[in-house]
Amino acid sequence: MIKWHGRKARSNRGFTIVELMVTLLILGVLVGIVVMTMTISRRKARESACKANLRTMTDGIILYTSTHDGDYPVNLEDLAPVYIKGSFDWMCPSGNNDYRVNYDSATGEVWCNESGHEL
Repeated sequence: MIKWHGRKARSNRGFTIVELMVTLLILGVLVGIVVMTMTISRRKARESACKANLRTMTDGIILYTSTHDGDYPVNLEDLAPVYIKGSFDWMCPSGNNDYRVNYDSATGEVWCNESGHEL
């Protein structure tokens, strides 16, 4: 249906530029929220995987000390493949930390330098 306003004919079939801009703004805000949520979720997943790796190595060290008269392993590679699986990844899932570097053979402690990755 065409409405006549003065000399120009106007159709009600299209969207105005304001309606399109509001729609794009809403979509942009929603995409921003989703991206932020995914970033937080990925960070928490890496943190959980790192904690699981630290727990696995700690359990392997405990098993090693129980079978070696209380002596700690000289390095973490001594734990594989008997006390932890041979295909164990020695890097933090964040990719910035090698667990083998952060191992104290005097105390049997292993840690990650990333914040929030403590047991």
